[in-house]
Amino acid sequence: MDYKKVFETMVSQTAKYLTDHHLKTMVLGFSGGLDSTVTAAICHEVVKRHPEQQLRFIGVSLPCTSNSAEENDSASMAMHAFTTECWVENLQAQYLLMKATCEQHLPSTPISQGNIKARLRMIYLYNIASVTGGLVMDTDNLTEHNLGFWTIHGDVADYNPIGGLWKHEVYELCKYIFTECYPDAADPRHQALRAAYDIMPTDGNGVAAGGDMAQIAPGHTYEEVDDILNTYLQQGDDEQQMKRLLDAYGAETVERVLKRHRGSEFKRKRMPIVIERSMYES
Repeated sequence: MDYKKVFETMVSQTAKYLTDHHLKTMVLGFSGGLDSTVTAAICHEVVKRHPEQQLRFIGVSLPCTSNSAEENDSASMAMHAFTTECWVENLQAQYLLMKATCEQHLPSTPISQGNIKARLRMIYLYNIASVTGGLVMDTDNLTEHNLGFWTIHGDVADYNPIGGLWKHEVYELCKYIFTECYPDAADPRHQALRAAYDIMPTDGNGVAAGGDMAQIAPGHTYEEVDDILNTYLQQGDDEQQMKRLLDAYGAETVERVLKRHRGSEFKRKRMPIVIERSMYES
């Protein structure tokens, strides 16, 4: 893939969307991870290349105690490198209050607790977008989308530059940006991207220990997971292709990945799911 073309397309299309919809602010929640940092680099270039529009790029880190010090440091580095304005707002107190409120009637689970955190962050980010005439940037990639590795009404936002890339491709895009666009190792933008490239991916919500791959396919890489997903989406249950996947990665891993994909199909349908008028007007 030509990552120069990918990056230039993402920057130009993001700028066009802002212009077409008369938006003046991009709002991004910084996790410290790869996806939000690459998205930040795209937003940064939009602002830099279009000074006449006087665009604002607001970055906010919204940690709870489940976020590691490494993630928080990486988020801070990226915010200061790429945004026009940024700050940190710790949501631990708000999370504990909402968790206790929810648990008055039903017990919570690690997943439901993670969803509370994601939805609190989105409330905060959308409030900024509302009062500044902007939009909230989405940072989910194609791998996360197809694994259901996101929260409905949580970390799904308005505009997603990287949503057409598999996770391993986001890594390659990140590498292109810090080696070709910001090659100086002393450049804070280079350092922020390099830190995000090297950090272990997690959901930031404390759902499971060991990072994202411990949940998805222990012992495997994103490139291998992406191969399983992409092959299945392109070929379905084709016998020859399934045999290749099983031989390459083992039955347990293939089934684990595809089970997550199938089990999250409801998330990928147009929301909300509507009973069409034709069903009761005919």
